[in-house]
Parts: sequence; C-alpha cells; structure tokens
Amino acid sequence: MILDHSWDRLRAWQYAERYLGASTRSYSPFSEHLDISEAYHPQRGEPASAVPTFVIPAHRGEFLRNGTETTLDRLYRGDDHFLLPVHPDALCCADLFQRERLLACERGPDLLAVPSANARTMFVERVGDERVEPHFVKLHYPRRLSRFTRRLRRPVIELQLWAAEQLIAGRVPVLPEVAGGVVGDDPYHSWGFLIRETRTPAADGLPYTVPLFALYGGDVRRPGDPTLMEQLVPRPGEAAAWLAEHVVAPMVSLWVRTVLRTGLALEPHGQNALFAFDPDDGRTAVAYRDCAIYVDPQIRVDLGLDGPLPPVNVISRDIMVPRDQVFSLTYDSFLAHHVLERLARVAERTLGVQPPELRRAAREAFTAVGGADVPLPRTVYYYDDRLHPPGRWRLVDTGAPPAWR
Repeated sequence: MILDHSWDRLRAWQYAERYLGASTRSYSPFSEHLDISEAYHPQRGEPASAVPTFVIPAHRGEFLRNGTETTLDRLYRGDDHFLLPVHPDALCCADLFQRERLLACERGPDLLAVPSANARTMFVERVGDERVEPHFVKLHYPRRLSRFTRRLRRPVIELQLWAAEQLIAGRVPVLPEVAGGVVGDDPYHSWGFLIRETRTPAADGLPYTVPLFALYGGDVRRPGDPTLMEQLVPRPGEAAAWLAEHVVAPMVSLWVRTVLRTGLALEPHGQNALFAFDPDDGRTAVAYRDCAIYVDPQIRVDLGLDGPLPPVNVISRDIMVPRDQVFSLTYDSFLAHHVLERLARVAERTLGVQPPELRRAAREAFTAVGGADVPLPRTVYYYDDRLHPPGRWRLVDTGAPPAWR
C-alpha cells in the first residue's frame, strides 16, 4: 500500500485491516487459524458482504447501552424491538443457542459490511439501502479464530460496555463499545452483538487510522511495496528516534497509565492497538479498541473506584490467575512480544534500526510513567501450547526475562 491522497479514511483503514498483515501472525501455533468461509475471509473474501439481521421483540431479548454519548444505537433499536446482526457462519451452526427461535423471527434489513482483521468484527457501511455513519459491529462467532472460539455471550457484552465507560472516564483513547443486544434470557448462554464507534478524540484531525500491525506488516496483495513504517519515517537516519517517540513510548505509556488510572489491563496486540497519523504534517496518535479486558479490583479499591464490577474477567473472582501473571500476559506477551519485538525486527531489516535502541526506549517510558507500581513477575508469562475447552486457558512461565520493561 503506497500512501497517497487518493485513499479516503475508511478505505485505507479497511485495506490495512485486510491486507497489511503479512508475516504478523507467527507468534503462536494457533495464531493463523481462521475457521471461516472463504466468502467472509478477511484476505480472500468478497470486498463487502451482506450480514443478515433479525427483528428481536422486546420479550425475546434485550438491547443494552452504556452511558457513552452516541447516535449509533438508533440504527438498531426500535420502540419494541431491536435488530440483531448475525454472522452467516454462526447462523449455519446447528448447535447455535436459540437458533430455531431466531430463524422464526422476522428478517430485518441486511448490513453491508467489510471484515476487519479478526474476521468477526466488521465495518458497517449500510443498513438496508441506507448509507450510515461508519461503525463496527462485533458478532457472536461460535467457531475458532486463532486460539479461541469467539462466542459473544451476555456476560462479555456487559463487560465490554462497562469497561468502555471506565476507560473513557480514565481519559484512555479508546474506540468505545456503546450498545449491543442479546437474544434470549439465559444469563450465561444468551448471545448477541456489540456496536463500536470508529472515532476517538485522540485521533481527531488525523486523516488515517490503521491497526498497529499495519505499520510493520507486509502487503499480501502488493508484496513489493514498502511497509507503512518505512513510508512514514521522515529520514532513514531518524528511524529509531521516530519509532521510539511515535510508537514505542506511546504504546508503553498507554498500557501503564491505563492500569494505574483504572485497574484495567488493555490487550494491545497488533489488532487491538491502533495508530492514527497525518502523513503530511507528521502528527500521530495511538489508541485502543476491544474492551473484553481484565479488571484488577484491588487497584480499583486503592483508587477509590468502588462501584459495581462487571460479571466476568475480574481477577481474584472469576479469573483465578495471579494478577501479576495476567499483567505479564497483556504487557510482556501481547504488547512487547507480539507487537514491539516484531516491529523492531522489521525495522532492523528495512531501516537499519538496532532493536536494543527500541527496547531501551520502552524501558525508559515504562519507568517514566510509573511502571514500577504495576505488579509484574520477574519473567514473562504466556499461554501454554494447547487448545483448551471453550472459555478455558492456562498461563505458563516462559522463563524469559522481560526485555521491554
């Protein structure tokens, strides 16, 4: 992808999601697995797809909202019903909870949607024949993508709506989930969807936003093109300083500050972390999406944030893994290993950057924003190399010392 002014904001973002991830998913034995039909595959599928919706009467489900200001909920909520978008591959699952009842419901207008990198979250451009404000829908997907089966049940929907509000209150640059809906009244098995904004104040005035992996990933359609990172660095001799200032330090600071301000541990791997930029004047910003994150209640109590907690992902309540290990998973593995280490290796090959320079910048940023106050172990923790039953996972001590803090 060669940057030029012919790209509009949405098309550039969609292209980056789908095609700028070459060689970025080699961090685990399961990372490249996508159990998805060819038509909906992010790289090989159609330019856009029809996503069916169903009209769910109020007595057969519930539309959920948080307090975030939005107009997107009006696209899906009526006076006595709401529209439930369903991924076509989920609809084909014979064991889909409430499937027969769902199929008996009235069909709503199809969404015209484009898949993002993770396949089950999609950019929505139209609802029926109406062109709408671009936004994301995150869909229930009871098939395996990467390591996990991607169900979206009511407890996780409630978690994400709660966490989005907390992050906004903590001044975290996030694309918030603002509303969603569930079919059925089972407190655990009811499933549904989420609506997510495509904008955050941190990126206001910046014409382009891409997932962070698109900075260092190859173009699967045009493998000879330079990476975005190579195109954005002003001069090769300044590459290390530019990457440290615009990518490494901001991402490290974002994770640490979020933990210390909110007690929430972002999962800033290359899909969830976002990079916004203006190639003309050099301004950049980092942001985050996907609020299915872990909550440390002890930090929240220490901060005086003693309100209700979400139904799941609360460390010491339903997450019985020690908090320092959970923090290591999200910082040492998701951010440092999956993103920053890969970025450093590509920058070494393409721009002559020495990875120790970027690791040093990360350690300095980590210390400068109070990283020493975050409980973290002496070594790096990550998932074991096994697939577990849905909803289950296990962390192991890799024995590796952390290089990015």
